Amino acid sequence: MSENKEIQTTLDGISSFGPQQATPSKKLYYSIKEISEKYNVPYSTLRFWEEEFSKLRPHRNQRGVRMYTQQNIDLLEKIIFYTRDRGYSIKQTKQALNSQETIQENRTELMTSLLEVRNFLMDLKLKLSE
Repeated sequence: MSENKEIQTTLDGISSFGPQQATPSKKLYYSIKEISEKYNVPYSTLRFWEEEFSKLRPHRNQRGVRMYTQQNIDLLEKIIFYTRDRGYSIKQTKQALNSQETIQENRTELMTSLLEVRNFLMDLKLKLSE
């Protein structure tokens, strides 16, 4: 139970990933070398994380060099936050990321439901005022 509470506490502060790390300039793709140097993560670790985290799939150029998008970088920052900053294992990091994703899906579903209720109530109000 305390692990879930810790994960939730972490999720509450999710927008503050990597406060000590500035986002690279706005390019479409970043090489594995740029990412490795920026975040001080060895190439081998980045390749290992690709195997462990199915959503981390950088594109490859014609020479086969990994090219990371901003979406990949955002996920990497979360992985770095959990593994390096929080000391989570790979398993715990996966759980935290899945929990975060589930919370986001639930929020989206809730917002959709609330909008439907709002529209229904507005239609009802309009009909009652006629």
